[in-house]
Amino acid sequence: MKYSIFIKSLKFIFAGTSFIILVLIIFNNSSLKKNIIKNDNSLNNKDFQSITQVLHKPMFMGVDKKEQPFKVMADKATRFKNTPDIFNLDKPTGEITSGKEKFFLSGDEGIFNKQIQQLNVKGNVKFNNEKNMVFRTTEMYFDFKKEILSGNEKVRGEKNNSFIISEGFRIFNNGEKIFFTGKSKLTLAND
Repeated sequence: MKYSIFIKSLKFIFAGTSFIILVLIIFNNSSLKKNIIKNDNSLNNKDFQSITQVLHKPMFMGVDKKEQPFKVMADKATRFKNTPDIFNLDKPTGEITSGKEKFFLSGDEGIFNKQIQQLNVKGNVKFNNEKNMVFRTTEMYFDFKKEILSGNEKVRGEKNNSFIISEGFRIFNNGEKIFFTGKSKLTLAND
């Protein structure tokens, strides 16, 4: 078969173009790999140190110095890899047992250090027992090991229709001893 010069040249043009495209594909892939390795947005081991872990509905349990159990719960807990024992809590709640009585703690946000068993709660903080004692403040700190609950913000306490307002407080031994600090005002009911 005889082909015209146009067809013969077209055959060589397509073969040449195919060869050029193949060379470009190989060159482009190797330069892309180099760019991926050298790209500033690539992750290395240091970047993984700041990645957070989010726990939904976590519960932390432990015992105090008198071997009484306590629980710390939250809607959500976030922790960073560089501080694995510290949890940032959303809507934390706590339950503390002292003898036969239980005490409850709640707030808007908190920080729980699991290693040293300390909890700091902020925003609409409420501390109460099962009966009728209620304390409300904006920030409260609890050391589970030492059984000390304290706060340096204004607190309002209520029990049996009696009220106390104070600039701060310290509660020892799960409510056995309560000290009010700063200016305090006590109103006792005539029951």
